[in-house]
Amino acid sequence: MKSQITVATLLTCTALALGPSGSVPPADSILRTAETEAALQYRFSDAEQALLNEVERGCFLYFWKEVGQPAQLAKDRMKAPVASIAAIGFQLSALPIGVERGWITRDEGLQRARRVLTALRERDDNKKFGVYLHYPDPNTGGLSHAGFEILASTVDHALLLAGVITAGQYFGGEIAQYAERFVADTNWRAFAVGGGGYLSMGWRPDDPKSVAGPGKFLDAHWSFASDEERLVYFLAAGASDPNFAVAPECYYRLKRVVRQHENRPPFVASWPGSAFTYVFSHCWIDCRRLAADDPASFGVAGPRVDWFENSRRALLTHRQRCIEQSARYKTLAPDRWGLSPCSARDGYIVPEIQPSASGNDQWFEGTVAPYAAISAIMFTPQESLAAIRAFRALQDRSGRPLIWRDPNEGGYGFVDAFNLDQGFACDDYVGIDVGPTLLAIENARTGLIWKLFMKDPSVRRAMDRLGWRASDDSPPASAPASAPTTPNPSDLR
Repeated sequence: MKSQITVATLLTCTALALGPSGSVPPADSILRTAETEAALQYRFSDAEQALLNEVERGCFLYFWKEVGQPAQLAKDRMKAPVASIAAIGFQLSALPIGVERGWITRDEGLQRARRVLTALRERDDNKKFGVYLHYPDPNTGGLSHAGFEILASTVDHALLLAGVITAGQYFGGEIAQYAERFVADTNWRAFAVGGGGYLSMGWRPDDPKSVAGPGKFLDAHWSFASDEERLVYFLAAGASDPNFAVAPECYYRLKRVVRQHENRPPFVASWPGSAFTYVFSHCWIDCRRLAADDPASFGVAGPRVDWFENSRRALLTHRQRCIEQSARYKTLAPDRWGLSPCSARDGYIVPEIQPSASGNDQWFEGTVAPYAAISAIMFTPQESLAAIRAFRALQDRSGRPLIWRDPNEGGYGFVDAFNLDQGFACDDYVGIDVGPTLLAIENARTGLIWKLFMKDPSVRRAMDRLGWRASDDSPPASAPASAPTTPNPSDLR
């Protein structure tokens, strides 16, 4: 089985991007605008801080309570018999927020981080080439036998690694040492089996009961410049072992497909156009303070992109498209928007919304995932706050909140999805939807997760290798958080 790619193959990341003469054609850049700078200056009122605090607390309680025992790994979703490596990445990132907000003590957060990382690290049946299985057993951290896919998933591992790095920077000591080991063990290059060095989406064993034997890499590869891919290649470029790293040119070879809706500003579109594809990497990478990147400096054709600007344009366009469909679907309105993968009435759905690289529209009858609009708050504070208020105001026929579950009554805040035409409100929660809601709000309020993640040596190394630099006029830090509340032990245990 081919497990590593040669240096010669890696070099094709550059060669395949050049024209016959090696020249790089010009392309329009996507650069920071005054409108985006104004959005970055937004400051939340005391009432808005209180509202956001409620939403964050509900999300945090999910990650604190919905865990297996004794490993305490966050469940993929509330009703699932498995954990999710991606959800665990958000779980580990949630711990510093819980401590800083006063919902748990620092020692409680440290103990939880230690338990989770030990459960994962000390087993050999839950990883391949240092990349962890998508769905481990929530009680042990090992191979699950619950019937879910057995796959070492590169994107889910990237989300895990981002959380491990964040927790390591916050708690320091042994947790930081764990983070260093997780980074060092990840052999990204083993997955670079696609043409031109593109990373496979994962590795699957031939025997689903064991990862020790032979297996196969998925034929599907990460190749488009959207948020999942960029996080994967960013971390792969920063690998501490040079033999495990991918060349920075591979990051720049991700396809930058520029799309535009009517007369709105153009942006680099993801394949499906779902809202989350403009949010996930920003939960950790602080693009507010970064200048536009430059593919040409690595001999690759493509526009320079300010990725914070790009996500704001994409999300505002996504909202506009939802508004345009509001006559067709009762769920959609100027303050009710956001289509993303979620638990819908008929099962898990993955909407596709133009402008996108796929060119498809799949609205799923206008089913809205509240986390989509809420986690956009890093880019669209006013529009996201309006959505939060509108979501909170929705009521069922008896006058009770339709999609809000009060944390003071054991709830976790907003449900995963709803559809007014169908009379549907989801009764489940999904870890990778709760997670970006929590991290995005905290970043918009204090920048906490950004500050922690960006300090890590592997992150600094990735930035250096990719040629990223700070913008000349970095925005100031976000407004300080509201005063932490005293934790109620009965809420947390």
